[in-house]
Amino acid sequence: MENSKEQLAKMMNYALELEHAARIQYLAHAELVKGLNAEAIIKRLEEIASDEEKHQVKFRNMIGNYLGGESSMVSPRRIKPRR
Repeated sequence: MENSKEQLAKMMNYALELEHAARIQYLAHAELVKGLNAEAIIKRLEEIASDEEKHQVKFRNMIGNYLGGESSMVSPRRIKPRR
């Protein structure tokens, strides 16, 4: 049976994977934007992606330094919904 630190690390790794997926999605969408207001929209999407990256750093820090766990390296396409 997993102890509470292992369970917390597992949940935080899932959150880390979601943050990574979100960052990739924002950057991908930024590359697709066209039109009159494209520059402002691209800038905003890149800002949000940067925020997601900061969240990833926080999760990795908490998982590795405080919980003694190992950060997930799962590709976003392999993320499965939690039940």
